[in-house]
Amino acid sequence: MPLLLTRKINDHTLLGIWQLSETETELRAALPAFVDISYLNEHVHQRRVCEWLASRVLLYTLLAEFTDEQLPVLRAETGQPYFKNANFHVSITHSPELAAVILSSKAQVGIDIELITPKALRVADKFLTEKEKVYTLASEKETCLYWSAKETLYKMYTRKKLIFKDNILLCPSSESNILQGCVQTDNFYKLYQIYHETLLGHILTYTSDNDVQPV
Repeated sequence: MPLLLTRKINDHTLLGIWQLSETETELRAALPAFVDISYLNEHVHQRRVCEWLASRVLLYTLLAEFTDEQLPVLRAETGQPYFKNANFHVSITHSPELAAVILSSKAQVGIDIELITPKALRVADKFLTEKEKVYTLASEKETCLYWSAKETLYKMYTRKKLIFKDNILLCPSSESNILQGCVQTDNFYKLYQIYHETLLGHILTYTSDNDVQPV
């Protein structure tokens, strides 16, 4: 089983990484029988089917650390995964090689994983402010990091309709593995710490809403 790692973020939050190696048939067989895969059949492109399946296998592997209940994961109108009538918060991300999930019994969470490629540099003007460009120094890795961190905060906001360049702002912190970030709109402002690391040629970013209140 290619469960690459599980990490206890705190007493109520787990993070997991899955390295994709199974066939679609093997991943389907690994899912709990109660899991509804109708969304997969109707909306997921064939080239991403194994990513989607691996992320759900990982999700239920982590959930088993918290509960034995059979909790189907649903999809909100805004795209976020959630559990109906259960006090768990979850965020899911995947690439062709890795899937990642963060799950908490108390705090809202967000996660993103991105393969480090020149793509982020090519579209940097669309999501980086001039100040953020100074921080990233036209580095492929740093630009990918800032893209991933903004994706993580986009998931945390949950209400969508954010412009990455205007509404999600980032800057370095005194700790090398943390970015400071904020989400700001006309009627909302909130600060976050985004943790990050490099893993098998990917950038991983994640955060949890540890009772930080809007200001």
